[in-house]
Amino acid sequence: MTKCKRKHPLYLVALTILFIVLAVTMSACDDGEEVFEGALVVPDDFTTIQEAIDAAEDGDEVVVRQGTYNERINFNGKDIVLRSVDPDDTEVVEGTIIDAGGVDSVVAFKNGESEAAVLSGFTITGGSGNMEILEFEIEGEMQEVPSLYGGAIIILNNSSPTITKNILVDNVAERGGGILAYESSPVIEDNRVVNNLSTGGGGGIFIANSQATVTGNTISNNSAGRSGGGLAVSGEGEEPSVIEGNTISDNTGENGGGFSIFESSPSIIDNIVINNNANNIGGGFFLVKSAPLMIGNDVSDNRAGPAGGGIAIYLESSPELEDNIIIGNEADSGGGLTILESSSTIEANTISDNRARIGGGVLISEGADPVITNNMITENQAERNGAGMFVQESTPTIENNTFRNNDARRDGGGIYALLNAVITLNNNVFENNVASSGGAIHISEGASLQVTTDNTYEGNIPDDILEE
Repeated sequence: MTKCKRKHPLYLVALTILFIVLAVTMSACDDGEEVFEGALVVPDDFTTIQEAIDAAEDGDEVVVRQGTYNERINFNGKDIVLRSVDPDDTEVVEGTIIDAGGVDSVVAFKNGESEAAVLSGFTITGGSGNMEILEFEIEGEMQEVPSLYGGAIIILNNSSPTITKNILVDNVAERGGGILAYESSPVIEDNRVVNNLSTGGGGGIFIANSQATVTGNTISNNSAGRSGGGLAVSGEGEEPSVIEGNTISDNTGENGGGFSIFESSPSIIDNIVINNNANNIGGGFFLVKSAPLMIGNDVSDNRAGPAGGGIAIYLESSPELEDNIIIGNEADSGGGLTILESSSTIEANTISDNRARIGGGVLISEGADPVITNNMITENQAERNGAGMFVQESTPTIENNTFRNNDARRDGGGIYALLNAVITLNNNVFENNVASSGGAIHISEGASLQVTTDNTYEGNIPDDILEE
């Protein structure tokens, strides 16, 4: 017969204490007091973030608990991971704040940091930029430009940090209100860049002479006193920058409310560029002497003053625009697209429901010679002439496009041409366009139409072609 042994009373007491300890430990973890093995933890181990960075070595991880840290930090060339407790938790990111208090850039990468230098999961605010003297090509000459650069983050000297899952808000600088990257190759992904200000270029982000990767960011409500309310790109790095999958909205600038691109050829792919505003030229995009590859972008509901509500292509630019949606934009001329003194390839885009005084959909002027093929140019409006397209002093080739339901209050529902315009027109479809004269095409005195293959016309009011 087996005998049951009675537990000693001290055993029961010890077991009770063990359960209490486990419960307290679990409660502490639930309250955010997680233990990070091997990490340098702020403020547990160091009072400030900079103290932790100074103590860290390459490959280390610095974890920062929620709170407001009134300081400015510099990675000092160290390839370390600096992160909040949980960069994937929006509340944690909003509650882990680095505030420079209106002095200098908040975060600096100036010593050749690599992609292994990671900044993740912070709200970065209160920056006003670092004073630097950087060289830019101006009117064909390299000139030193002293300025306050990079309100929230400044990246210099061939640095290549990874900046991800942060909120950059309420920073100011003369160039690069949110981020300035100069002669560097940063990866900037999945951040919110909002409410930053630049008195010069790049209200949100300024990429200069760099090879940057900018993906999956929300860039909104930023402003620039000159160009690139949301984002400015100037010059080239070793390879073109890639700007892909971002939402760029509600930004303002003198030129290029959403984007400005100067002497550069970035790849701009699958971005949403919506509801930006330029006081002057290029509500969505402003290009000067540039040749970007622009594929699959949604350029909608942007506004400009004189020209280029959606996209303005200026001064020896030669971009390739393919499979973009250019809808609902507005300007005094060239509501959807303005091409001036440039050669461009405009292929397989939807250019629709744009509005302007002249050139509701597209305006081509002053020696431009674009090739415009396989586009849908529909339902654009002009208060005066050229609802679909307005051409003057230029030599476009227009092939295999559909001009449909464009409406001009005066002349040229589909196309209006004047002042030494020479248009080559092949295999286009003109349907249901409306104007006072030249429902499909109005050719004013001094312009000429070269038809090398058949175009088709149906339902245009009051007529198909009027040649003065």
